[in-house]
Amino acid sequence: MSSDEIKMEYGLGFEFRADSGKLFAIVVPYEDKIELTTEIIEQRLENEQLAHLFINDHSIFDLIRRYNHATPDETFEVEIGERRDATCAIRMNDGKMNAHLMLTPSFGGKVVTLEDVQNLLNEQKIVWGIVPTEAIENALAKGNVTDFLVAEGLEPVPGVDALFLSSLPEAHERKPLVDNTGTVDYRELGDIVIVHKDDVLMQRIPPVEGKKGRNILGEIICPKGGADTPFSNDKKGVYLNPTDGNQLLSAMTGQPVTVPNGMIVTPVLTVKCVDFASGNIRFDGSVIVQGDVEEGMKIYALEDITIDGNVVNAQIECMGNLLVKGGVTGNSQLIANGDIIVKGGVQGQQETTEAAAKAKENDAKIVTHGSVIVGFSENFRIEAGVDIVVDKYALNSHLMAENKIVAGAKNSGKKSSIMGGITWAMMLVKGTILGAGSGIKTHIQVGSNPYLHQRLAAIKDQLIPNEKEQKDIQKILAFIDSHPEKGSAELLEKLHHTLSKLIIEADLCRAEQKDLVANMSIIDDAKVVAERGVYTGTEIQINSVLWKAQENRGKSVFCVEHREMTINAR
Repeated sequence: MSSDEIKMEYGLGFEFRADSGKLFAIVVPYEDKIELTTEIIEQRLENEQLAHLFINDHSIFDLIRRYNHATPDETFEVEIGERRDATCAIRMNDGKMNAHLMLTPSFGGKVVTLEDVQNLLNEQKIVWGIVPTEAIENALAKGNVTDFLVAEGLEPVPGVDALFLSSLPEAHERKPLVDNTGTVDYRELGDIVIVHKDDVLMQRIPPVEGKKGRNILGEIICPKGGADTPFSNDKKGVYLNPTDGNQLLSAMTGQPVTVPNGMIVTPVLTVKCVDFASGNIRFDGSVIVQGDVEEGMKIYALEDITIDGNVVNAQIECMGNLLVKGGVTGNSQLIANGDIIVKGGVQGQQETTEAAAKAKENDAKIVTHGSVIVGFSENFRIEAGVDIVVDKYALNSHLMAENKIVAGAKNSGKKSSIMGGITWAMMLVKGTILGAGSGIKTHIQVGSNPYLHQRLAAIKDQLIPNEKEQKDIQKILAFIDSHPEKGSAELLEKLHHTLSKLIIEADLCRAEQKDLVANMSIIDDAKVVAERGVYTGTEIQINSVLWKAQENRGKSVFCVEHREMTINAR
């Protein structure tokens, strides 16, 4: 096409060159040029039936810049567009389960036909799950498609393997209260529960067969799952329900332990340690702790408790025997029905004032109906229904036993075995050396039941505030009796009710007090034995007879004859 055939307006014309399929803008010198804009160019292309071609926006901007800044005698041309054929492509995903069609429109070139799409499908061997022809034609009509689903396979339906569902209660369903079922009292997370004989432990759900699928290439896809797995062969403490072979029952009371495809039950609860992860433990069998019992934790067992590590500021209680292979520290409480053994010794917190010591006397303690054996005792309260044996020494401790208390090894030399505190037994207190060289007050008593005296002291502590409160109420009643306008019927009823309750409580206390005094027995042959010596500051009391060491003594045996203290050297 010659320049004479190109329609020129204001020095600008457009030429489409069919051989190359390119569209050019031609600029020639012109006296009355205009300010060229994209709107003017678009209108010109539309008028000259060239708008169906692909127009390059960057080239248009370049054309406008050069035209508006051209010199009066400048001639140039800019390629601003071209003819483009429509394109199509099919993308198949890695799993061969779907394919998507992508189309770009035609700009004066060839269009994509249904046959073109079908040829592409055949080339990729896509033969299954193809959408209807009408849907493809609708997509082609749009011209520009970025992600059209042209074929989709059928996913296989997976089978379900045999399932093993625990029938044990979830942790959040258990109440954190002490009860009679032997359940674990959790503080945090934990998986320990208690089961009883014939409890349902686990339900086996038989497998479910899956369904086959097919990909877009027509290939069969077999489903996964559906394995028929039986219960584990390990059936210790469990058995299958005779009427339901898919149900596992407990053969005893104990701790359930999950095993692969099953569960066993053991009568002994074994934990690595007792901390916030395990929670407070309550178990109606025996408990073995392989490590430590950490601060603030609690253990309760209906049988024995064995702790391989240490106990730190914790509460331990059992109805059997209690063994701690390490030590016990802080304000720990150990309570048992049987014997208590602490190989490493017990050490409570030392209080600097008498009031503080009295306020905490119920914290760091050991209480048992049996005997107690400890490596040593510092700032601890130990109460035994039979004997107390302290291997090394007792320092500032409160020891009470209904039979005898023995402290200090025979080969301890000049080391004191009982220093400070109160040591009280009915029959015998024996130590290597009693008291301390520093003169610390050490009180040792035999001949009467310490628990009866302790209960009498507690009753007295109850009666004193009771009687004071009675007097205060009687004063108020007397005042209201003199000034009736000051009291209401409701107030009078409440005061009389409280007074009656206090009188009943006081009468019960006095009755118990009288009964205790009547049953108080004196052990005439009770004695205190110092195998090597007694230091100044030591008090020896047998029944009501009190002796105080004014000077250091050698080995001595203290007893009472004819209501007088006698001291014999052995």
